[in-house]
Amino acid sequence: MTILKLCMIALLILTSTTVIRTWRSDFLPLVRIGAVVLFGTLFIASVGPLLSLVKSLGGGAGASQYISTILKGLGIVLLVQICSDICRDSGEATLAGHIETVGKLELLLLCIPLIEEILATAKKLLEMGG
Repeated sequence: MTILKLCMIALLILTSTTVIRTWRSDFLPLVRIGAVVLFGTLFIASVGPLLSLVKSLGGGAGASQYISTILKGLGIVLLVQICSDICRDSGEATLAGHIETVGKLELLLLCIPLIEEILATAKKLLEMGG
């Protein structure tokens, strides 16, 4: 899907939320959640070929663990951002902040094996040099 179509859909959703706000503001969260689901589906459909290309390139170079960690981290970041934006739009800024904090911790936990590997490699290099 082209960016022009996505922008047109976003403007259509913006127009509908503006109209709904004047008549029935209690339906706004449903429209926003529907928009997030729609854009999430479109995003997943459009990024699929890119992910398979990255996985095939990473698998040939022996870096599949790194590619997998990066893709998991990207997924965590995107989900946390979408969830915190929904919470902020619903007036729950504190909950959004907590979700972002938990997402950062989850990302840090995901990176621990990579950090350990980097430190082990640095230790080996220091032992070779000294």
